[in-house]
Amino acid sequence: MSLHLAGVDVTANQEEISQHEKFQLEYDGSTKRWYVRTMQDKYWTLEAGGGIQANTTKPTSNALFNFQWQPDGSVAFQANNGKYVAIKKSGHLFANAESPDEENARFHFYLINRPVLVLKGEQGFVGYKTSSSFKMECNKANYETIRVERGEQGQVFFRGQQGGYWHACGDGIMADSESPEGFFIELREATRMCIKNSSGQYIITEKNGGFKLGDTDPSRATLWEF
Repeated sequence: MSLHLAGVDVTANQEEISQHEKFQLEYDGSTKRWYVRTMQDKYWTLEAGGGIQANTTKPTSNALFNFQWQPDGSVAFQANNGKYVAIKKSGHLFANAESPDEENARFHFYLINRPVLVLKGEQGFVGYKTSSSFKMECNKANYETIRVERGEQGQVFFRGQQGGYWHACGDGIMADSESPEGFFIELREATRMCIKNSSGQYIITEKNGGFKLGDTDPSRATLWEF
């Protein structure tokens, strides 16, 4: 299900992604929340009755949303009234859900303007351990590109420069698989993200360039600059 702009109303009743289902995200560092802007330069805004409309070019506090990433890889939008944005039977969006656990209050996210990523952590860039190894490390001096392919239900697949897909092994991440393993991207800041697998384990950095799956606690997840 794709979010769609119909006039000023934001609805969720489209299966295909067109220009009306693409939105630009703007991070507000002072509140750690996000503005959602349409391709027509209108901002999602919480209206008095709880409806979500895109009818203003000058965002206010009612255009700020808290992104809450869920264990299943989906995201919930908490509006300025403290309620969560949910889909009504008509397809319209209203901020009236009490919890992000409600099924109609969860959405899938794709970062469509990044078909290729360069990831950087505190130790350096993510890349192959050596030219003859498919193991990934995060202490490289030079960047390597990572191709991002879109899967189902918000999943993405990462492919290394040598053509192999990322997959988790016992002590790290390898990029030598012929079949993809699904991961989820979570935006945390304007240029920083977390990455987790379908089991909810986050990719973390370790000493000496270690690059592996950690636990499911988002507070211990590594923030990757992209």
